Order: sequence, then structure tokens, then C-alpha cells
Amino acid sequence: MHFERSLKRTIYAPWRDQYIDYPKLKDLLRDNGSDDGSADEGDQWTDEDEGRFVEELVNVQLEKVANFQSSTLQNLRERAADCEAKLEPIVNKSKEESNGDEETSKVQLDEETRKTLQDVLKELDGITEEMNELEKYSRINYTGFLKATKKHDRRRGASYRVRPLMQVRLAALPFNKEDYSPLLFRLSTMYSFARQQLEEGKSRQSFSESQSGSMDKGYTTHKCK
Repeated sequence: MHFERSLKRTIYAPWRDQYIDYPKLKDLLRDNGSDDGSADEGDQWTDEDEGRFVEELVNVQLEKVANFQSSTLQNLRERAADCEAKLEPIVNKSKEESNGDEETSKVQLDEETRKTLQDVLKELDGITEEMNELEKYSRINYTGFLKATKKHDRRRGASYRVRPLMQVRLAALPFNKEDYSPLLFRLSTMYSFARQQLEEGKSRQSFSESQSGSMDKGYTTHKCK
């Protein structure tokens, strides 16, 4: 029950149907809830029972989780690439206006450019949130498969063992070994650029307004003399 409670607390609601169906696996295993996980006396476990359990564990649940992790990560990468494409014209314009001088790498922000930067930051927030959820998704599901395998082998290990098969399948799938650092680096770089441009845009706007106010005041004073 401890793992089931952890699983329920971890579930990200939009992905609810994509997690390991741990209760179904327990039902197929005929788990009696005993502390040691041993089978009940007289409990008959047939080849057909074993086949149904392994089919559900490996070919249904594991495939579902692995495919979802892979497709979701690919989607996050594509969304990051879309953000990069939106920022690319601003980056190029920044380079042109700075004449290669990184100290003055700034873009005069018009309303369209400002909106693009704000939209990209919002999308980056969404990508980052889902990536964090995907990391948690991978960990909790990986734990679930290990727990289900261990429970099976405690109850049915006298005649059947699943652990060797599960170890081979888990080793062949990347969902618990995925390196998210390249995507994190891309997100961090875009965050930094977009925020810098917006902050510098605010500073330049405030300076311009201040200078404009001073000029108006001086002009008015001159006319009154």
C-alpha cells in the first residue's frame, strides 16, 4: 500500500491514464495484501495465469509507459525548437545592431518583438514544468515495475521468475536513463536571452522617457523667458 499511496501523490493529472496500472497488476497476481507477499495456501497458479500477468506487465504496461515517455520528451524537444526559431530573428538582429560587440548586443524592442519574447518565456515555463513532471513520471513508474516484479517473484518464485526478463527489458529502454541536461541547457540559454532583452528594453524605455521629459521641460522654460 505504501507504493500505491506514493503513486497517487505523484500522478500528474493530465497524464493520469499513462502511469503503470499497479492495482491491475496486483489483481492479476492475486495479491492478498500479506506483509511477506507470499501466496495463500492452496492458491493455484497456472501457466495461463502467468502468461496473463507477464503480458500485462511487459507488453502492455511497460510498453505504454516507455512509449509515452519517449513521445512526450520528443514533443518537449520540438516545442523547444519552435521557441528557438521564434528567437532566431531577434538574435540575428541583436548581432547586427551590436556590430559584433557583445557588450552592446541589444535590440530596440517594438511591440511585436516584446510580445514574441513574452510568449517564448511563457512557453519555456510550460516546457520546464512538463520536463520536471516527466522526470518524476519516469522515476515513479520505474519503481512501480521493480515493485511489481519483486512482488511476483516473492509470491510465484517457486515456479516462475520475472526479474531476469524485466531487467533485460528495462535495460533496453531509455525512460529511466534519459539525460535531460541537453534540453535543460537549451531552455536555460533561451531564458537568459529573452529575459535580458526584456530587461534591457525596459531600461532603455525608462531612460528615453526620462530624457524626453527633461527636454520638454527645458524647452518650456526657454520659451517662458
